[in-house]
Amino acid sequence: MSKLNSSSFSRAEAFEKCPYFFKLRHIDKIPDPRPEDIGESPLDRGSRLHDLAERYVDGRLRKFPEELVLWKERLDKIKKLHQRGIVVLEERLAFDELWNPVAYDDWANALYRMVADVRILPNDEQIIIIDYKSGRKDGNEVKHHSQAMEYATGYALLYPTLQEFTTQLYYFDQPQNTSNPTIKTFTRERVLRNFARMQKRHNKVIHAEFYPAHPSQNACRFCPYKAGLVGSGKNSYPGTGHCRKNVC
Repeated sequence: MSKLNSSSFSRAEAFEKCPYFFKLRHIDKIPDPRPEDIGESPLDRGSRLHDLAERYVDGRLRKFPEELVLWKERLDKIKKLHQRGIVVLEERLAFDELWNPVAYDDWANALYRMVADVRILPNDEQIIIIDYKSGRKDGNEVKHHSQAMEYATGYALLYPTLQEFTTQLYYFDQPQNTSNPTIKTFTRERVLRNFARMQKRHNKVIHAEFYPAHPSQNACRFCPYKAGLVGSGKNSYPGTGHCRKNVC
């Protein structure tokens, strides 16, 4: 029997877009050749904003970061709740092949992993899950909702007493309004209805044995393993050339 893959929301997204990209990045672990001198990538920027918010909330960063000034009031509230001990930041959850909870660093058995930016547990029946987002909201709503539901499902499996699940998506790059943050509340029954779909999605990744390339304009444009230039304009750079089926 071949070795099983591990999965997560982002890994499953990569697999669905192009299994060969998934293999090169997550199994063969071929690095992205993006040069450091062409500016910060959207992924790196998102990670940096996450880190700033985390370090401000937990007190390691005393001065509020200017890039998050639109969110100061909300982050201040999370900080106060963190001081009261009902907030966990960057909580890591993991599950085995049968979807039983295991330690995140159980490299032999943990096959699905998730990391929640903020988890607030006011009591045994309610949970609030906050996910920080950077970049565009428009066009990403379905994907981000699916990710939030996976977080809720993970916590439902971990905490059998939870009955009310509230997910909040903070879009740091946009001002707050009636739809930012995006806040939704679900019953336990509604969350667990998502479990079968979630299992099916990640089991395809976990048990995959073949990784064909799925070339498309969307998948290939920014693929670092393409033949030719990745992206366009002054920030473009040569791909590794591992895949020559790119269509752009």
